[in-house]
Amino acid sequence: MSSASLYTLPIELVCHIFGNLDIQTILFSFRNVCKRFYTIVDTYNRYELDLSLVSKIEFHRICCIIHPENVISLILSNNDMTPGQICLFISLLNINQFVHLRALTLIEIKKFELNLLMEHININSLSELSINIRKHNFNSKGKSMIPVLSNIVMANLRKLDLSMWSKEINCIVWPKQCTLQYLTLGHYVTLKQVCEILHHLSHLRTLVLRNCIVNDTDASVMSFSHIQTSTHLTSLTFKNSRLQMNELELLLLLTPTLVHLQLTGTVTLSDSILDGSRWEEFIQRKLPSLKKFEFFFRAKTDINHNSIDIESWVSPFRTTFWLKHKSWFVTCNFIIKTGTIRLYSVPICDPCIIYESDFDKIECTTCMTNGNDALIMNNVRELDLDLTVMMASMTTQKITLRNHHLFLKLTDLTLTVNGEWPVGSIEYLSTLIDLTNLTTSGLYVNFGHYSVSNTINNIGCLLKQTYNVRSLTLSNSVYRSNLNGTVESFCSIIPHHVKYLEIYDMDLDDIKILLQQVKHLSSVTFVFLFDMPFSPNEIIGWLSQRIDFTYLLDNCFLSIWLGNNINVQPNCSLNAKASD
Repeated sequence: MSSASLYTLPIELVCHIFGNLDIQTILFSFRNVCKRFYTIVDTYNRYELDLSLVSKIEFHRICCIIHPENVISLILSNNDMTPGQICLFISLLNINQFVHLRALTLIEIKKFELNLLMEHININSLSELSINIRKHNFNSKGKSMIPVLSNIVMANLRKLDLSMWSKEINCIVWPKQCTLQYLTLGHYVTLKQVCEILHHLSHLRTLVLRNCIVNDTDASVMSFSHIQTSTHLTSLTFKNSRLQMNELELLLLLTPTLVHLQLTGTVTLSDSILDGSRWEEFIQRKLPSLKKFEFFFRAKTDINHNSIDIESWVSPFRTTFWLKHKSWFVTCNFIIKTGTIRLYSVPICDPCIIYESDFDKIECTTCMTNGNDALIMNNVRELDLDLTVMMASMTTQKITLRNHHLFLKLTDLTLTVNGEWPVGSIEYLSTLIDLTNLTTSGLYVNFGHYSVSNTINNIGCLLKQTYNVRSLTLSNSVYRSNLNGTVESFCSIIPHHVKYLEIYDMDLDDIKILLQQVKHLSSVTFVFLFDMPFSPNEIIGWLSQRIDFTYLLDNCFLSIWLGNNINVQPNCSLNAKASD
């Protein structure tokens, strides 16, 4: 019986394997194995091209190899990791040739770039489109966005994600026969705009709203007056929004078919949005199909609440409706040092939280975890933790280390250290978090402290354990503190798996040292709390003599996408002849 070989697999199976590989592996490795694989790679026509995390060197190589007509999905990004990528992409490839493109994502694109792209792309071939306008470009002058937005909503899109200011969304005239089924909008959408969307988009099934303002009563009453309850929406999400119960109820009256409702954002402590009894009555009467209700509400308070107060918010959620009929469980806690009340469903639905130890908060819950507290944190992806405060609490309260991870799926960790790096903190983190899943890390530390060398050593030890971290941010927890005199030590502990670095308040000489010594970086961003202490032309001119790069410049930051050394040109042939 002969054994199967990768070299003899049917083309269909090889193409199936491609679906589980990144573009670099396919083009730079798999393609070079043999002539047959070379041909398969060149003729494969289902490429999902994500360029948002590639190095500039890889970017040029991909653009040399890829056949635009074989791409069905494309992600381009101008964020700090790949500044200037979209313009460079437009200059290297003919957008008209992406004839089979079905999904397009544009991250932090400038308005003129969007206008240029939309002039040359067949938008009617797209089924999915995501556009995120760069924040610093929101109010820029230039060609109007209205024609572009009109063309977008008139297309046969199934899924649309728009992140732009509310006034631009106001310009959209939604067609009566709009085909959208999934819509995401961001950056301060008003409730009035939401009502207009529900009025026009009869095919809409999922609506996600970021930074929505649900507190304009007069506008709300006028907006609801002409809308019929003809929506077929099944999922509604408010992320990081300002919420009030009265206006929410008016809106939810228009969505009786909801199966999923998620609400995260800020509320006032006196608002009935925190009242479990009111929610129970409303859901039973107006949302009979609701199967999943998730929320995370934050409210500020000047009152020093006790456990009796916290239980009073939780008590209405202890009824048969919540615990038996729906199996929806709720937790409320009071964070003492920040004066914050948090009321949320379990598991936590907000992916970004600030971690507080049990000794820094008062908490009541309807959930019986039975040691499965990791399930409560199952959806958390980004965590902010004050390591100095946390380790001090552990010492004072004589807390022992955990015997299992609390955060199993965390990808983004931000740590604050004031003063000396806390003893035993890395061991503590390794028991609290599965560090192997981290891809992004932020460190806010005191570089003016006398024990700065010990701090740098501990950062190095932490980075060795977080071996999947690609993006690292380093800032000062003390005003005007910087890396003076320690930059070379810091350079020596940045591991090769870190490809993107964001660093605060460096002087010109230290920037040059960093760029000369840490050669494995794909991109770097220099951030300044105030205006740059030197002319950016100094560093741009210095770099221009040494390396190929693109950059993005503002008053307080400079982002650089690093390419080949100036005497090394991108290799478009990429390889010698493929072997048999």
